[in-house]
Amino acid sequence: MDADTRSANAAAIYAQARALIDWNTRNTFCGTCGHRTIAVHSGTKRACPPTDVARTAEGLPAERPACSTRTTISNLSFPRTDPTIIVAVMSADAQRILLGRSKRFPPNWYSTLAGFIEPAESVEDAVRREVWEEAGVTLSRVVIHSSQPWPYPANLMIGAIAQVSDAAHETINLEHDPELEDAKWFDIAEVEEALRNGVSALGDGPGPEYKEGALRLPPPTAIANQLIRAAISIDLLGGEKNSKI
Repeated sequence: MDADTRSANAAAIYAQARALIDWNTRNTFCGTCGHRTIAVHSGTKRACPPTDVARTAEGLPAERPACSTRTTISNLSFPRTDPTIIVAVMSADAQRILLGRSKRFPPNWYSTLAGFIEPAESVEDAVRREVWEEAGVTLSRVVIHSSQPWPYPANLMIGAIAQVSDAAHETINLEHDPELEDAKWFDIAEVEEALRNGVSALGDGPGPEYKEGALRLPPPTAIANQLIRAAISIDLLGGEKNSKI
């Protein structure tokens, strides 16, 4: 087993463990009756038991009050996963990509746009809504690309590549939602240069070939990086581009 495989396996174990620990910590009480739940099946589920020996220490009967969770098939609580969209947005002519930055990002560090999927909303509709809310840009075509678990605390990031249908819909407006500090359209050549020399994690510096003031992007381990690479390499109208990356 090579080093990369070991790292991937270790990351998967860590991600699952962190998500389960966080979920168990946040769900110590039953959502129906309010009594304490107990962890079962090695912490992968929680139950509201009919009896509780700890109650006897308080002079109470060991039997708990009735709880409807014990009378249905869903008598256990399971870890939650919150679906989140993350999207690389292409201009109408497919020559530019829309990226945004939050206040916590390092200087010149931009990334793809993302947000939570709302109840009764499709992935495609969530992509269009989030991009409009955060950047004021109206999308047409949305293609689901890939996904990445993100246990901070319990997200599944569903990656997409989207495109604006008309240049008239590319005007950026940050007034709908104050989440982003800035959003810009970047030429493909500038993005390709950043993928070569400007990738880094949030707390790290760029590579030695990075030119001060140039665009910086997330590292290859992030789905944002993979979406950006795919967006500038794949023609949404069909066929392959000859990207330099």
